[in-house]
Amino acid sequence: MNVIVRPCFPRDLPEIMRLIKDISIIYSVPLEKLRTNVEELKDAGFGTRPQYECFVAEVPPEQRSKEGHTLIGYALSTYTYNTWRGRNLYMDNFYVMPEFRGRRIGRQLLNRVAEVAWGRGCTQLRMHVSSQKPENIAFLLRRGGEDLTTKEGWTLFRFHRDTLWKMAAQSKF
Repeated sequence: MNVIVRPCFPRDLPEIMRLIKDISIIYSVPLEKLRTNVEELKDAGFGTRPQYECFVAEVPPEQRSKEGHTLIGYALSTYTYNTWRGRNLYMDNFYVMPEFRGRRIGRQLLNRVAEVAWGRGCTQLRMHVSSQKPENIAFLLRRGGEDLTTKEGWTLFRFHRDTLWKMAAQSKF
C-alpha cells in the first residue's frame, strides 16, 4: 500500500477532526463532550505559538477508504520537559483507521514522530494508552515501548476544567 506520512497542514484539520470523532466513538465519549473543533485545532497548531505538531498518513485516491477518505491516520504530539531526562515528546493521539490497520501505517507514523523527536533532542517519547485496548499496548511493546504502569507502578491523573477553576480560585497570587 502506498502511504505518505507528512506534516499536517491547516487544510487537513477538518479530516483530523473527523478522526478525532472516530476515536471518541471508539472510547464511548459523547460527541457533545468534545471541546475541540477545527478552529481550535487551527489556532492551537498553526497560531503564533503552536502548541502541537501533527503528522498525517495519506493514501492515493485509488486506495481511499470505503467512505472516500484519503487521510487515514495521524499522530498529534507536544513537547514536555522531564526534570530527570530533559526534553520529551508526548503523543496525545496516535490513530489509524481500522480498515487500514495491519499494513505498517502505524509503524511509519510512529517512526516519523520518533525521527522528529530525536532530531529535536528529545530523550523520550511518552503517551497514554487505554488498558481496554490490549492490541494497542501490544503494538507499542513490539516497538520497544515500556508499560510504566506494569514496570514502575505509575498512575495517570487528570484534573478537569471545573477542578482547575476551583484550584485557581483558591490560589493566592
